[in-house]
Amino acid sequence: MKDLLIVDGYNFIFNFFKASEMADDDLEEIKQRLIVDLISYKSQRDYEVILVFDASKSDNNKRGKEVYDKIQVIHSKSDETADTVIEELVSIWSYKKKVVVVTSDYSQQKVIFGKNTTRKSSREFGLELESVRRDIKKKIKNIEKSSQESFYNIERRLGSEIRKKISDYRKK
Repeated sequence: MKDLLIVDGYNFIFNFFKASEMADDDLEEIKQRLIVDLISYKSQRDYEVILVFDASKSDNNKRGKEVYDKIQVIHSKSDETADTVIEELVSIWSYKKKVVVVTSDYSQQKVIFGKNTTRKSSREFGLELESVRRDIKKKIKNIEKSSQESFYNIERRLGSEIRKKISDYRKK
């Protein structure tokens, strides 16, 4: 059973990206970037990933749940904080698997520590995301390099006798 990574979305964004003075459009762009980064992270690490956003000031009567390439994204409902959702997820899953919560919220840290639950700060996890990005770029470069090295044009694949016949045919 895979370990579970729960990310406090806005807490991570505001602490790692220093996004406190951003326009709403920029914030949406960063949320999408975070989802893409988590998809990449999941492809390199053996975790189930849940990303939680606070939507307590919205008019949503239900929690919003979406899935992007096996990354579950939850928006809290009206009058419910992301912390509440995270605490609930930890209480459900910590008995079944190891849970890692990404947050820099001190009060959250005190509540979530328990059996099978650890915390990563936003800064620590952000550095880990950057490391995963670098690793992926290296892998892509290595694949590109090896595919270029293994590619032989047709002239190199043909024997000298066949090349001569083709050359003679062209001259006609």
